[in-house]
This record gives sequence, C-alpha cells and structure tokens, in this order.
Amino acid sequence: MTGRTVDISGIIENRSLNGFNYRLIAASWLLTIFDGFDLSLAAFAAPYLRDDLALDPNQLANILSAGLLGTFFGAVVFASISDRIGRRPVLIGCSFAFGLLTVAMGFAPSYPWLVAIRFLDGIAIGAVIPIAWALNSEYVPKGLRATVVTIIMVGYSIGISGAGPMTVWLEPMVGWRGLFIVGGLGSLVAAAILFAVLPESIRWLTVKADNGQSIVRVLGKLGVDTRDMRSDDHFILSDEPDAATRKVRISDLFAGWLKFATPAIWLAYAASSIAVYYVNGWGPIILEELAFDRKTAALATAFGGIMGSVAGLAIMRFTDRLGPVMVLFYPLLLLPLLLILGLAPLPQQAVLWLAIVAIAIVGGMTFSVVSIIAPVYPTRVRASGSGWASSIGKLGGVLGPIFGGWMLASNLPIIRSFALLALMPALVLLSVIGILIARRSIGDADGAASTLTKSTGASA
Repeated sequence: MTGRTVDISGIIENRSLNGFNYRLIAASWLLTIFDGFDLSLAAFAAPYLRDDLALDPNQLANILSAGLLGTFFGAVVFASISDRIGRRPVLIGCSFAFGLLTVAMGFAPSYPWLVAIRFLDGIAIGAVIPIAWALNSEYVPKGLRATVVTIIMVGYSIGISGAGPMTVWLEPMVGWRGLFIVGGLGSLVAAAILFAVLPESIRWLTVKADNGQSIVRVLGKLGVDTRDMRSDDHFILSDEPDAATRKVRISDLFAGWLKFATPAIWLAYAASSIAVYYVNGWGPIILEELAFDRKTAALATAFGGIMGSVAGLAIMRFTDRLGPVMVLFYPLLLLPLLLILGLAPLPQQAVLWLAIVAIAIVGGMTFSVVSIIAPVYPTRVRASGSGWASSIGKLGGVLGPIFGGWMLASNLPIIRSFALLALMPALVLLSVIGILIARRSIGDADGAASTLTKSTGASA
C-alpha cells in the first residue's frame, strides 16, 4: 500500500511552540554563549597579553583578526557541508573543536602560536552561528523566525559581553592562560549537552528524503499525532516543492529576489560587523586610552554589549511583523550619535556614557541585520546562505580590529575613531533601503523560496 502525502511545512506553520522548541532554543542559546565568550575572550585578555608577552598594537590586532579570519572560512565551508550531510553532526563536531582549541590557547608558548591557534579556533567558532540559525529557523513558523534567531544571538552577545566581567574576576586568580582554559572547558560542557539533546532539522530530513522514520519520530516530539503515519509516507515541503532536485550551488543564493537581497545583506552585515567588532574588540583598550581605569573600561564595554542584546530583543517582534524596514531604526540613531561622540568636545563622563550607548546601539543594529538573514533563504540553501552572510560579516569584522590597531598606532586622537565609524551605520542604511526598494519592485522575501524552486526546476 502506498503511503500518504504529509506536508511538513504546513505542520510547522500551523503549530505553536512547545517544550521541544524551547529545549532546542535553550541548548543553542547555551552553545552560542560560549561561542561568543571564546571569540571575545582574546579582546578582553589583550591588555594582559600585551603586558606579559610585550606585544605591540599590531601584534594584538593580528591575534584578534586571526580568529575572525578563521570564522570566515568556518562559516562558508561547514555551513555548506551541513546542507549536504546535516546540521546536527557538523554543529556538534565544531562545538567540540572550538572548546578544545580554546583550551589550547591557554598553553600557547609564543605570539606565532597564539595567531595560529586563534585562526583554527575561529574556523570552528565560525561554523556554529549560521548552522544554529538555520536549524532553529526550520522548526518555527515564518512569523517567529526573526525572533528565534535573535534570542539565539542574545546568547552570543551575552558570551561576548560576559567575557569582560569574567576577565576582571578571574584573571587575578588564574592569569590570562587560565581564562582560555576555563572558557574552553565550559564550551566542552555545552557541546556535551548539545550532543544529548540536539535533533536533526526536520526540514533538512524532508529535503533529503528516505528519512521517514526519523521524521515521524521528530514529529512526535513536536506534539503531532503520528499514530496514522508510517515511515513510507511521502513527506514534502509544499512551500519548496522542488527543494531536492539538484545540488546546492552558489548561484542559488542569487536566484530571483535573492540577487538583490544577498549582496545587500552581505554589505549590511559586513558594515555592522566592522562596527561591533571594533567597539567590542577594542572597547576596553580605547577607554583605557581615554584615561579610564582598566576595570571601568572592561565593565563599561561589557555593559554596553548587554544593553545591545536588550536593544536587539526590543525590536524583533516589530521586525517579524513589519519586515526589513525595522532594521533602519538603529542605524538612524547611531549615525548622529557617533559623529557627536567623535567630533564634539565633551566632558569625560559624558564620553563614557555616550560610548556605552553607542556600543549598545551598535549591538542592536547588528541583531537587526542578523534577524533577517536566515528567513530570507529556503531550506535547501538556508545554511549556505546564512554561512556566506556570516562569513562576509566576519570578513568585515576582521577590519574592525585592524582599524583599531591602526588608530592606536597613529597620531590621531582615539576619540576621532568614533566619527570614522559613522560610515558603518550609513552603509547599513543604504543596504536596507536597497532591499526595500527591490522588494517593492519584485516581491517580498517570503517569495524567495518559490522563486528559487521555480528556477531550480527549470534548470534541472
């Protein structure tokens, strides 16, 4: 007897979140905390590395940039692999890898070793975020995707921000080497939890076919009545009818609507990443250069990062309802603020508080850009699309630490760097406006899947 047809996308779209979703989000959230912590730890440990190993600003910039450069390759390579072999094995493997490599940072004997290990660590760290975006997006309705992605990214931001207070607290007890060992061990614990609870993406299982038994099992966890379902039923995605017809190609990221959305997202994410990695990566040292003590500098940077998470969450439900237009909100605030901070004569305490606000809005802007990435792409290329966007963003982020090293090594007042940084929200504004104009002319982002599958079917 031939099995019946079961529409997985229809089931996902017409259900409420349950404990299964919350556990998946929580596990991903925990992992991204350590992902952000391990990536950011080098920035907060930088003053201690500088003092202990007698490193100059350019050497510090190379250590910070090596990790970010690694994330570029990790996001592209492993996100693409996850589209082929599955989200779960790649995410778990990379999670264990970056935990081990962060521990190895604590045993690095010299500057060249720090650069090399940091690069490898970045490769593993870079793979985690886009795959986590993709996997969680594929278990929730379209109207919740931006919110869920942002919640996951809040974990990442908490990890980045938490590295500051943890450094202030732990470094006197364990030294900078102990900081990396503690961070790496925490990441390994998170990876072990992920191994125990992480499912494979149900949409990926459906696209790859011949996974009926696994699909039925996951549907049961989602609270779906599976008593009448069999492993030989025909499971489909009605919103992506030709999703499995051929292999993923880079050209798929530019099919139909995506030929405008993809480059615009890349530019916006690169610009926001330059800003966020500059203010978070160099924030403690910049504030020290502005005559604030080391503890104040670290805590102020960390507090700004945490408030960036709050700013990101505050706007996400509006983004789910109103779309990319809401991404304009934070860059419109940030552009004049950076110009005032960098050019106007201000009292020292005003500089401190405006710097904290700027760091927070930079975080909110980045969350806004990130929230619209995964929902744009259909299942078959979602991890690849997210991975490429993440990689371009991280490549832009490499310029943030380099920019900071150049500013510190130059004779320019470091406060002027905020005015130069105003170029980044201007680029985000132009990119999002371009997306909105193209969407008005061609169709909204939710049409990307059908446009892509039509072009896929025509060329198959």
